[in-house]
Amino acid sequence: MALLRNLLTLCLWASLASSSQERRQDLRSCLGDALRGDEARVRFSSDPEYVTESLMPFNLNLQYNASAVVYPNSTEEVVKIISCARKYGRKVQARGGGRDFINRCLGGANGAVVVDMVNFNKREINSEDGVAVFGSGLLLKDVARFLHQNGGRYFPHGASPTVGIGGHIMVGGMGYSSRKNGLSIDALREIEVVLADGTVTRASADKNPDLFWAMRGAGASFGIATEYTFQTLPEPETVLSYIFNFTSDNPSILKEAVKSYHTIVQDPKLSRSMGGTTRLSRNSFLFDGAFFGTEEEFNAMKLESRLPATTSTTITPNLSWIDYSEQVFGHAGKSNSPAYFYTQDMGVNRHNVPANTSVDAWLDYIFSADSGSATWSFQFDLTGGKTNEVASDATAFPHRDSIYFMTAYASSTGETSDKTIKFINEAVLKLQDNKPDDYMSYVGVASLAHGQKAQERYWGANLPRLERIKAKIDPTDIFSTPQYVKPTSS
Repeated sequence: MALLRNLLTLCLWASLASSSQERRQDLRSCLGDALRGDEARVRFSSDPEYVTESLMPFNLNLQYNASAVVYPNSTEEVVKIISCARKYGRKVQARGGGRDFINRCLGGANGAVVVDMVNFNKREINSEDGVAVFGSGLLLKDVARFLHQNGGRYFPHGASPTVGIGGHIMVGGMGYSSRKNGLSIDALREIEVVLADGTVTRASADKNPDLFWAMRGAGASFGIATEYTFQTLPEPETVLSYIFNFTSDNPSILKEAVKSYHTIVQDPKLSRSMGGTTRLSRNSFLFDGAFFGTEEEFNAMKLESRLPATTSTTITPNLSWIDYSEQVFGHAGKSNSPAYFYTQDMGVNRHNVPANTSVDAWLDYIFSADSGSATWSFQFDLTGGKTNEVASDATAFPHRDSIYFMTAYASSTGETSDKTIKFINEAVLKLQDNKPDDYMSYVGVASLAHGQKAQERYWGANLPRLERIKAKIDPTDIFSTPQYVKPTSS
């Protein structure tokens, strides 16, 4: 009897293994057919150099293994890819630039079908009304250069050249000019989207308004965008670049600079023409950005008198928009470099601005606590201005009352240690006065620190509506990662 049981067990195991292998082969065959038999555009985990050339994880701490990475050339091929994934029980995730802090663009878990949109590079503009159409596979640098070369146009967007327009729009699209002209999604007029059931539809304020609402701030949970239509603006007439540099091995000097900056960003009269970022590291504090106006207008803010003495100050007026953009693109680097890192962020509005005691506690902690072997930095991105004029529920992007976002970042040469993760988490808690539920987070700076509260932190009061829309158009959660919007069960 024992021998018979063992034989039956072996037969069952062999049957299951064979079935699993057949499913993999069937998925391979289906995806191959979807891309017209072009093997170069379908990559599987068994293929040589799959991880380094196809998967390309941005955060090396998170080694998710997607079932396949595919490179469609058309909307019709995207439809067929989704059909294959649905048929064989796979989740689907679109990828643009691939710059995702927790590798959600790889599915955020094993087994997804990754749809790389690199071949969706359409670029068109109507010279009469400035309406531009872009494929979702373009990078921000591609968009900026095309618009400059075709009528000197632009719309507000971020400053990282290798960020994909697809992912950038899905999360809102913040940039240096957002205080003056709003977010990228505020310039968006229409999207072409492939839904979970394979339907190709267009969404705008007048057509499929619920989908259009959801795509502007939570888009990756609802479909694969293939094309965006924007109302562009004339390029800014003049841009002033500014850099206030504080370099010191004395933490007291850096602390004073940070606290002065923190006072400046709370000023309700701060010019909307000012956009900026600061980065604090162990021995430096850099406050830089763009001012969309003249040197005289910039000087009227009297920033230098509101800051302590700098190590160096660099003011460069009368730049063109494209010259400034290329300058920023050059500093950011030409490619996404994979790394071992950990992040967490917090959004700050006028109702939850950290008190001076919290700022002091945070600064004291980061300059004294053991961060392990990691290199850390804390970045503050200035928001507010024009973005504050839009209601928090006007789009899925909920942070319309924010005045800045703080991002904590730590990188290491190998897998990020528990000590470093604890350091970052504790640092953020210090700034939050140990009240994390008082603060939301930007979905564009995703973090595993949020755990089961991720969706609440990213979308706040907009989450219930998002869950209802998800239940209507993607009830089986085809477009899924652990931190995406889930369909409501009610």
